[in-house]
Amino acid sequence: MASLSRHFTRHVAVTLAVMTFSLAVAVFCFCRGRLLAGTALAVLWAGMMVRLWHLIRLPVRQTSAFVGAMEGRDTTMRFPASDDPVLGQVMDDMNRVLRAYCADRFAMESQRQYYDRILRVMTHELRNSIAPIVSLTDWVHDNAVSEEDLRDSLGIIHQQAEDIHGFLNHYQNLTHLPEPQWTDFPVRTLFDGLRLTLSGEPSANRIQFSIAAGDPVVHADEKLIRLVLLNIIRNALHAIEGQEDGHVSLLASGSPADGVRIVVSNNGPLIPPAQMELIFQPFYSTKEEGTGIGLALSRRIMELHGGTLTCDSNPPLTLFTLAFPQG
Repeated sequence: MASLSRHFTRHVAVTLAVMTFSLAVAVFCFCRGRLLAGTALAVLWAGMMVRLWHLIRLPVRQTSAFVGAMEGRDTTMRFPASDDPVLGQVMDDMNRVLRAYCADRFAMESQRQYYDRILRVMTHELRNSIAPIVSLTDWVHDNAVSEEDLRDSLGIIHQQAEDIHGFLNHYQNLTHLPEPQWTDFPVRTLFDGLRLTLSGEPSANRIQFSIAAGDPVVHADEKLIRLVLLNIIRNALHAIEGQEDGHVSLLASGSPADGVRIVVSNNGPLIPPAQMELIFQPFYSTKEEGTGIGLALSRRIMELHGGTLTCDSNPPLTLFTLAFPQG
C-alpha cells in the first residue's frame, strides 16, 4: 500500500494502458476466431479492472479517513508524505487543513478556558462586593437609623460601588483589546523607547538592555508589545525592591525566520511553583495594591500575535520569555 501511495499516478496510468491494449487485442482475436487468446486477454482486462478498482479506493479511503478525523475532532491525525504528483498534493492539502483545524480548535479551547476563568473570578468579586451593599440596605430598611449611621452606610455603599466600577474597567481592558496594528520594527528601536519611558523610574539604572546578535526585527504591534514589556519590567523592579544587588535584564535574540525571543530576567525572590500559572490568571496578584491584570493582559496580547509568554523561576533568576512566531 505504501508503494501504491508513493506512485499512485504511475500505477493508474500503467493499469489503464494495459486495460486499453488488452481490450483492443481481445476484440481483434475474437473477430479473427482466436477464442483462446481472446479469452486470455479478456481475463487480463478483468484483472486490470479489479486492480483499477483497488487503486481508486486508495484516495477514497484517505478521503473517508480525513472526513472521519474532522467529524471525530481528531487533531492528531496526519497523512504520510507521498512522491506522487497528484496524491502527494492532495495529502499535503489535507494535512494543511488538519493543522489549521487543530490550531483553530486549540485557540477556541484556550479562549473558552480564558473566559471561563474570568467569569468565575468576576462572579466571585461581584458577589463579595455586592453582599455588603445588600446587608446595609436591609439594615437601613429594617431599622430606624440616625443621620450619622445613614451617612456612614452610604459611604460604605459608595466605596463598594467604586470597587465594582474599577473591577469592571479592568475586566473591559482584558476582554476588549484592540486588533494589532502590524508593522515591522527593530528590537533596538523598541528597547530605546522602553529606556526613555522608564528613565523616570526610581530604579531605572538597574535595567540592562542587550541584543544577542545583529538587530532582530519583530512583526507585531509595537505599542502593544511595549505595554507587555512595561508590565513585566515593572513587576521585576517591584521584585528587586530593597535588594542591593537587584537587577533586571532584557535580552533579545533570534530572527524573523527563526522566531524572535525577548527574555526579561531579574534576580529577586523566586516565584513558588504553586503560583507559576496563577500569576497569569486574571485578577490574581501577589501585591497588596495590585490589580492582577498586568500579566494576564500581557499573555493575552502575545496570544493575539500568535506568540507565547512563559515564566521560569529557578535559582538564581526569574525569566519571562516573549516568543514570537516564525516569519
